[in-house]
Amino acid sequence: MGFAEQVKNDLININNTELVADKLELEAMLRLGGEIILSNPMKMTFTCNSMGILRHFIKLWKVFYSGEYDITSRKIHRFDNHTIYTCTISDANSMIEDLNLIQESSKYKMDIFTEEEWINAYLRGAFLVRGSVNDPKSKNSHLEIYSDSENEILSLQRMVNYFELNARITKRKNYLVLYLKSKGAIGDFLYGLGATSSMEYYENITITKEILANSRRTVNLDIANQNKTNEAANELLKCIKYLEMYYPMEKLDPKIVMVMKIRKEYPEHSLTQLLEIIHQEYDPNLTKSGLNHRFRKIKMLAVESAAKKGTVLK
Repeated sequence: MGFAEQVKNDLININNTELVADKLELEAMLRLGGEIILSNPMKMTFTCNSMGILRHFIKLWKVFYSGEYDITSRKIHRFDNHTIYTCTISDANSMIEDLNLIQESSKYKMDIFTEEEWINAYLRGAFLVRGSVNDPKSKNSHLEIYSDSENEILSLQRMVNYFELNARITKRKNYLVLYLKSKGAIGDFLYGLGATSSMEYYENITITKEILANSRRTVNLDIANQNKTNEAANELLKCIKYLEMYYPMEKLDPKIVMVMKIRKEYPEHSLTQLLEIIHQEYDPNLTKSGLNHRFRKIKMLAVESAAKKGTVLK
């Protein structure tokens, strides 16, 4: 079972606390997965790719309406070989009128921002019919809901962004796609819809990936810092070697000689590590800036001496 299917299985088991929320969830399912057949009486078809979602739709429909319906299915032989299920309601006049499906919004949808539960119920219905979400184990985080109706997509965007999730819209072939890319936004969206089990899985995988990524960044940073330390140490060691060969050592300040000795003994140590040794064995009062000053002094003496002699530091 894919992650998106797991999420939808969570969602169809949620019971709204208000009948208005049930009606809004049903309206969303019909606006994204339904089609009106003009006849007398008018018929309504609802199409989805999951028998579980179809049963959920029929359960919601029966709460408010009655009549005869027929279920058909057909196989789609493409990459995933899935089944399409269609429920045809024989007399949908009362439902179409109640939900104002010929127009853009019902009286329930117009008041949707009254309660957060109503918003989440509508978004739940929309996601069940036309939504998908990547498994958090995949490289890219992505959640989307698509529709061929610009008004519907804009309406969904307003609902999602009511929760400050920064939903955006793009066009794909003949559809408009509302999408979320942020891992945090996707987790919040799933939580709002009520997919708590799927959300916990999503967040656990996401947190694990972030920990591993932070660990890799820390290791890479440590390696980079060590490389910088080694480069700086090698440059300084060249200067020390030059001074020992060509500079009169008796003229050097003993403090300079001391740090030259320590640097040679511990060529891969950082300044902090060198300072700890110096504090323990030589000078407990030397600061990092003081040690840096002595290293700069060594480099300056070596460069000046090489310039006077016309030699090159190697």
